[in-house]
Amino acid sequence: MKLSIYLCISLILISSTRFYAIDNPHFYRATNMFLEPRLEHDYLATFTATLAGGNTTKGRSASNNIVPLLDIYGTHNIQTLHLNPTSNDRHNPYDILLDNLAQLPQRPGFATLSLDGSFSIIESNLSLAQNLYHGLLIFFHLPIRKLKISDLCISDLSPDDQIFPNKNSSQWQQVFQQLRPLLSSYGINQYSCASIGVGDLSSYIGWTHNYQETNTVDYIDYTLMAGFLAPTGKKRDNNKLLSLPTGYNGHWAFPLCAMVSIGWYEWVTVGVYGNSLFFLDNNQTMRLKTNVSQSGIIKLAQDEVSVHKGPLINTGIYFKADHVGHGFSVSTAYSFALQQKSKLTPKNPALFDPTIINSDEILKKWNMHTFNFTLEYDFTREGQKIGNRIGLFYNLQIAGVRTFNTNMVGGTYGLDISWSM
Repeated sequence: MKLSIYLCISLILISSTRFYAIDNPHFYRATNMFLEPRLEHDYLATFTATLAGGNTTKGRSASNNIVPLLDIYGTHNIQTLHLNPTSNDRHNPYDILLDNLAQLPQRPGFATLSLDGSFSIIESNLSLAQNLYHGLLIFFHLPIRKLKISDLCISDLSPDDQIFPNKNSSQWQQVFQQLRPLLSSYGINQYSCASIGVGDLSSYIGWTHNYQETNTVDYIDYTLMAGFLAPTGKKRDNNKLLSLPTGYNGHWAFPLCAMVSIGWYEWVTVGVYGNSLFFLDNNQTMRLKTNVSQSGIIKLAQDEVSVHKGPLINTGIYFKADHVGHGFSVSTAYSFALQQKSKLTPKNPALFDPTIINSDEILKKWNMHTFNFTLEYDFTREGQKIGNRIGLFYNLQIAGVRTFNTNMVGGTYGLDISWSM
């Protein structure tokens, strides 16, 4: 009998993995810890606010190697920057400089740059959950972010030897010494950039259940939810090299959501979760590659494209020591986030070859592994209608592909109100 019960629990953990999709996973900072299954209590309202920050000067490459911040998509090939231009002004001195550079023999590392910088983030997450009747609930989530990239540092990786061409070749030095005004002539601002505003608003309707009719464990909690994510965040400015969107860059999305936890011994909780967020296609103006050998974040040409953003998946597991030591709870979690590859469809395929523009490393998938640590104190006592909670958390990125290596530290405040008689 016990074996059957444990098998049933295992199947629930495997097949009912929590899918909780909000504006959470992003490549530029460690993933926040997910929410737990909702308590089944009619007309219970919960407001939660977090405030956190982090900064870094490093990123992780496609091979999970630590690299300068803006080299996560590879180094930046300037020799091929003006190949197959969509327009060419023979009277533009910078076009002439780039064309002269492109005519030199190619060799590994020549006319290649490494871009370093400093990234900082301040983030607040506001959420409101309202239970209705018989497990029905509604949930809203809105992040507020300040994202800043500053202190851009450009390093020349060209070989410093006697083989031609090299770091001292006149055609390359003319471009390198005038790189900033050159990029400005193509409308590219290379200076520090801060994006401040709300992220994307998530709205859900769901159902939760707390199952306690068991003699083997204390309870099995699970919550199912569905809704939409609205693009309320600021979009990326394509004319600012260091610009970041505060949400998912203008995409509507629809999530599938579920979560499960099991409690033992009145204080031990183990839970699992997952996340699937599906984006709708969106028309945008983007900086585009004009040759497959171009690399990095610097691109001169731009045009309108249809963006098919790949699904975002977030899975993990957590352990919680619940209300031990006079209201203290301690949680440890592992999270894995994966953004699948995106695809572009050009509005003008005669100018922009679909194969070339989709070879951009920026469009390829990224992933992140995060440890989450949380300490919380609950002021609520039995029989109270209103309860307050405070907490501290630390999110540690342990591995990743094409991500900023940003760890986060912050605090939380929670307010629970029971409206039932």
